[in-house]
Amino acid sequence: MKKDNKGFSLVELIIVIAIMAVLVGLLAPQYLKYVSNSKVSTDISNAQEIATAINVAFADDSLTSLANMPGGAGNFPDSKYDKTFTWLVTTDDNGVNKITLGGKDIYPDPKAAGAYYTTYHK
Repeated sequence: MKKDNKGFSLVELIIVIAIMAVLVGLLAPQYLKYVSNSKVSTDISNAQEIATAINVAFADDSLTSLANMPGGAGNFPDSKYDKTFTWLVTTDDNGVNKITLGGKDIYPDPKAAGAYYTTYHK
């Protein structure tokens, strides 16, 4: 009588699990780096949107200072990279001069030496 053995042996399953563990070990750091870089990119995009909105409000004469901004001057999104970072927006009569996030310049040029992008993008 022939025994019909269907399925995988224990050795085959262990080999597959070992291969998967190696792949996860190699790919996990790249995935974490990708997630971190996407958070930095989101913060830069948010800074550009904040600057655009404030500049439009200044151009329309509907905003004369950040203190008059609807919701108050602190009505900015949380940083995606680090929730403890705070936004600092510097304006003049024409609109936004500079935006910093976590003490690093993020607007107008986040890629300048020592700025937000060059510091946190890996």
